[in-house]
Order: sequence, then structure tokens, then C-alpha cells
Amino acid sequence: MKKKWIIALSVILGVIILIIILAFTVFSLKSVEIDYRTSKSYITATDEEIIESGEFSYGSSVFFHGKKKYEERLESKYPYLKVINIETVFPSKFVVHVAERQEVFALSHNGQVYICDEEFKVLRIESSFTSDQTNPIFLEGALVRGDYYAVGEFMDVESFPPIYSALYENNRPLGEQISLIESISLEQVYDDNISQTQPALTLKFFNGQTYKIYNCTYGLTYKVRLMLEVFSQIYTYIGKTITVDGGEVVLTEENLKTATIEIRNYYDYREHGEEDCYFEIIPAI
Repeated sequence: MKKKWIIALSVILGVIILIIILAFTVFSLKSVEIDYRTSKSYITATDEEIIESGEFSYGSSVFFHGKKKYEERLESKYPYLKVINIETVFPSKFVVHVAERQEVFALSHNGQVYICDEEFKVLRIESSFTSDQTNPIFLEGALVRGDYYAVGEFMDVESFPPIYSALYENNRPLGEQISLIESISLEQVYDDNISQTQPALTLKFFNGQTYKIYNCTYGLTYKVRLMLEVFSQIYTYIGKTITVDGGEVVLTEENLKTATIEIRNYYDYREHGEEDCYFEIIPAI
């Protein structure tokens, strides 16, 4: 019986030694590749330069790498680089899947203008900013904690509604968003109907119209969808008579060009879900 135990333990020990040898020979990291999932405009470094900045531990087992530290090194060196994941390709290769971060928002804070992506990662810093249809969307009213941020850091922005995602989900990629929207501001608005203060987003469009989304933390995707539908057919309302401040106003092309369109949800949540919303046109008088 004792002899059988010795043989069994010897076999187990041999297997363990074999696994260790394989882990540090056959399964040792020998190469790293970069796989771009998007096109790149701001990243000019070569794949070799990017890989070098990751300081990968070649020769050690692919099973025992802390991939998070590699992601942090790569993104710290190249702010526009976003590491999606690091894939292990057996037996001995890593493939780093990456995308290029996009300039989505511009925020003015403590005398600096921070150009950020949708996650509020600082991509570059400017002393001034001009809104046009090629620059990022200017954000106002965002509550930013902290005094200053460096390129590559994430700004601590409190609970800004995910307007970029809501627009993207409604088939408006970044290029279209930038060409459409000049600025977005967040404010707290007191609602007399429910005697509560609620957040509201005001989107100023380059065409002169303003779209105001009330209670913007509720059903935002659906309200953005309605906003875009109204935008696309706003001039079909020419000739319609509406009531404004107790008086009747006939909608014309001119007063629609600079109109404000308010997007709201219904108050009775028992009968209406977050997808139910409506709009009102406030023409320029």
C-alpha cells in the first residue's frame, strides 16, 4: 500500500513539474500584437512604440500576467488609445485590441478648456474654444470636482446624463452629433406640476433651434428619438396655429428657425412608460 502511495505521489509531482515547465517554456509570452478596431486619426505612434510602452514581461507564463497594469501603461502613455481587452492567443502571444478615443465634449473649468471623450477622459487641454461644426460639443452646467486635470486623466463629472449614448443609440454617430449640436447645458428646473426640481438638458443646434429635454434622467433615449423626429420634420408645421401665453400664433418658417422645442414625459406613470413623451413648439415671437 505504501509503495502505491509513493508511486501515485511521484506521478502527481511529475505532472506538476511538467505543467510548470510547459507554463514557462511553451506558454511563455513571446510576442504582442496590436489590433485596431477603429480607424485612427490622433494616434501617430507605431505599433512597436505602443507595445514598448506597455512594458510586457516577455518570457514569463501567459497564465500569470496582470493584464490590467499593461492596459494602464498603454492608456497613460497614449491618451487617445482605449484598450478594449488583451486577448491571450495560445501558446505564447497577446493581442491587444484597441480603439481610438474620440473628441466628444469640450468643458471649461478653472480657466482651462478640457477636450474629452464620452467618458470624460482628458485628451488635450486648450486655453480657449470656438464652437463650430468640426469641433467637439461644448458642455455647460456640468459639475466637475477637483481643480485641475492632466492629459490622460478622467475628470470627476457628477452624474451628467448620457446624452452621447442616447444620440448614438438613435443612429447619430459622433460626426453627425458634432455637425448638428453647438452646445449642451445641464440645469435644474423647478416643475410646478409636481412641485419638484428636475434636471433638464438644453441642446442648442447650429440651425438656430433649441431643444429642451425635461426630466432628462428618465427615458432619455426615447426623448432624444422624439427630438430628432421633430427636428427632421419641423417645417411641416408651417401654417399650424398654436396657443402661446393665451394668444394664438401661426407658425411660419421664420419663427420656426429659432424656435424652442420642449420635450417632456407624461406624469401619470401608471398609464405611461418612459417611452411615452410629447413635445411643444415655442416659436420665436
